Amino acid sequence: MKKFIVCLIISISTPIFAVDDVKQEIIQRCRSQMGEHGAAIVKACVDQDIKALVALNKYPEKYKSIIGRCLGQMKEYGYAIVKACADQDIKAEKALSNY
Repeated sequence: MKKFIVCLIISISTPIFAVDDVKQEIIQRCRSQMGEHGAAIVKACVDQDIKALVALNKYPEKYKSIIGRCLGQMKEYGYAIVKACADQDIKAEKALSNY
């Protein structure tokens, strides 16, 4: 029973740390890229990236390879740009399938 509880605690706590790490990464990137424009712009950057990341995590499994490619190419610009890349590629893939 103790092993089960320890495993449960580890499995619950791991994503929490990962989420906190990603949030800190987003905040740091937005501060470094947008800090000269003031706190309101940094906050808007953070809010947009968090919203985009939440949306990307809800995409169907069939789009994970597109998201992965966009993440690899665009992550340094933020998750809002990664989402824009994925959305454009998904739209293009659908259009190509109609030819």
